[in-house]
Amino acid sequence: MQVSVVMSVFNAKRYLNEAVDSILEQTFKEFEFIIIDDGSTDGSVQILEDYALIDKRIILIKNERNLGLPTSLNKGILLAKGKYIARQDADDVSGICRLKKQLHYAQLNPDIDIIGSDCYIIDLNSELVCKTTHHSQITDFKSTLLNRQAIFPHGSALIKRDKIIAAGLYDPRFYYSQDGELWLRMISKGSKIKVLQEPLYYFRMLPVVNNKKNEGQAAYNKVKQLIYLHKADNETIDQETIRIKNKLAGYNNINSLPNYMAVYWKGLANTAYFNQNNSIGIPYKYLYKAFREKNNIKDYLSYLKLVLLYIFPAKPIRYLLSKR
Repeated sequence: MQVSVVMSVFNAKRYLNEAVDSILEQTFKEFEFIIIDDGSTDGSVQILEDYALIDKRIILIKNERNLGLPTSLNKGILLAKGKYIARQDADDVSGICRLKKQLHYAQLNPDIDIIGSDCYIIDLNSELVCKTTHHSQITDFKSTLLNRQAIFPHGSALIKRDKIIAAGLYDPRFYYSQDGELWLRMISKGSKIKVLQEPLYYFRMLPVVNNKKNEGQAAYNKVKQLIYLHKADNETIDQETIRIKNKLAGYNNINSLPNYMAVYWKGLANTAYFNQNNSIGIPYKYLYKAFREKNNIKDYLSYLKLVLLYIFPAKPIRYLLSKR
């Protein structure tokens, strides 16, 4: 078998059908689809059980309790029979030709161990925001990863199974940024990466409800720097990841950020503007959505500034901002 698709699911009911259908409807058909339910409580299990009954390519694993993304993915990878592991996230969508095109490239380029792709950005309603092209333009993967930037969407990856096992699988200490840490470890062991210029994946941007994710990603990025820049010992890394885990656990009872939906829509407006490859009206559409949320006077003034900014071409504005 050439391909094993591995997806971990935790309370992803809202988008689960889209994610699963996007794999089952691939033009490349000869794969196994290993899905690990990581202790969901929202009805995701029932959806997955129904799929498993009608498509024998699905292998459903159920964790009795939530073990986290790295541990769940490792279970799927060790069970997989494919030469390549294709990742899929439970709230994203794969383009219909994704597996065919990635596998074709892998077979033509056997020296490449990890293949990602550019992507489309979609919103929480599955509407297209824009196409991104910057991932395939990255020339220094290590520096990009150490600067807290993704080199491609995690769910778009096609990876040689033997290489990921030889590298030691995902590090279960990483609650966030586990993909970036794995890519850095594989790079350090000589693995080669290619990001395909064609967008083969639909990455869903979702609202940031509280600061847990942002602070978690920043904290784990510092751990990556400790490992790959400062060569810290394993005991130091253990202590730091335990400290971060305990701190993040305290976010469970913290209230949502104020007006987070307005921030979300405004962020999508800027994302669409700086990736101007769709209708020029899309940034204004999302800015209008932000405007309709509850805002203060300062927010409304910032929206007015953006309306004026969006009149100008994005490329020179991006250049000017980079020089600040």
